[in-house]
Amino acid sequence: MSRKKSKLEHSLGGHLAGVNPLEQNRVKPYRKPVSPLPQQRLLDNQRVMEELLAEPDETTSYESGDELKFLRSGYSNQLLKKLRRGEFAIQDELDLHGLVVSEAKQETHGFINECARVKVRAIRIVHGKGRNSAGRQPVLKNMLLGWLSKNKHVIAVCSTPANDGGTGAVYVLLGK
Repeated sequence: MSRKKSKLEHSLGGHLAGVNPLEQNRVKPYRKPVSPLPQQRLLDNQRVMEELLAEPDETTSYESGDELKFLRSGYSNQLLKKLRRGEFAIQDELDLHGLVVSEAKQETHGFINECARVKVRAIRIVHGKGRNSAGRQPVLKNMLLGWLSKNKHVIAVCSTPANDGGTGAVYVLLGK
């Protein structure tokens, strides 16, 4: 009984007589399929949102009196005056009525970031006057200025004129 010679045996001219080839028991290594989603970016975005929401609200509460005003350093006061006079066309609006502080904070940051992404420049945020809040104090109004001033896209904030919400709403100017 003769067995078939391998190519190697033919090339070595019979020098491997009596040598049997080893059995090949190879297993392909398992590789986990790679997800097409940018996992690290999604995790980073989630972490940033959690940090924003976890920040103690006491640090972002500003006693504002009746009118809210904020102007990022490096910008002219004229910009704030033009915003207050309504010289910028309002392109979008967010109404925070009925939301609790954590929901309002998340909605505000999400809205601002989305507006900046699609190049919206001027917006209005309605926060209310607090007449239906416990103690009849404007809870969201006192937090809002802190949230907005910490958002890198926000250049200026001011209370709206009486015909557009008065001290229950703000105009917000975003960077280009």
